[in-house]
Amino acid sequence: MILAQDYRIPVENANEATLQLSDFSGKMTIVGYSGNEIIVSPAEKVGPPPERAKGLKPVFSNGTDNTGIGLNVEKEGNRVMVSYLLPFTQQKEFTLQVPENMALSISSGCENNNDLYISKMKDEIEIQTCHSINLQQVTGPLVLTTIAGNIDISFSTLNTQKPFAINSVSGEIDITLPSKLAADVEMGTVTGSMYSDFDFSNTRKDLNQVGGNHLNYKMNGGGTRISIVTVSGNIYLRKGA
Repeated sequence: MILAQDYRIPVENANEATLQLSDFSGKMTIVGYSGNEIIVSPAEKVGPPPERAKGLKPVFSNGTDNTGIGLNVEKEGNRVMVSYLLPFTQQKEFTLQVPENMALSISSGCENNNDLYISKMKDEIEIQTCHSINLQQVTGPLVLTTIAGNIDISFSTLNTQKPFAINSVSGEIDITLPSKLAADVEMGTVTGSMYSDFDFSNTRKDLNQVGGNHLNYKMNGGGTRISIVTVSGNIYLRKGA
């Protein structure tokens, strides 16, 4: 058995580029840093192929392994596309160091058990998954959708140029926002409850709402639009620094 080597992808003009990740199965950790490469580090050891495969190359249904670690990497303009090739039953853990000013676009089907932990990214993050999402020290903007996972978010600062949309079907949503943020906050849950240490005494309920809890609130006079919606989970909105 030998340790898998890191795979490095050079990135030019990271602040204009997007990293697109698809169909990963297993835990994925993404950490922003000030470099100019995407560094992909597999956690597991890589074993030799079966003896009968000597002289043969692995064949995958959704691409060619051009990395040696079960991934396919392609570049198209300012977009870097990384696809997971192994069957969803073969879960692998990866850590990615990504230029902090690069945008992220992540998608994964429900057959993939793909919990995400992302920290220190300073650009837009778009995620569509069925499992848990944990974002720490990010700035956004964010467009997040999950089916059965929880969403946990803390911000370093907020990029207020675009709206935020955070949605979960059956998971809970726990968000820490800067206390002085000027935002139009919309929160809603059908069967869950909402909790916060912000002052919501002047909220206006939607008179057309039937069932569930729904409110709109101009935080510190209003500003960036932030939509937080879950069907059956609770929402926790916390006051940060």
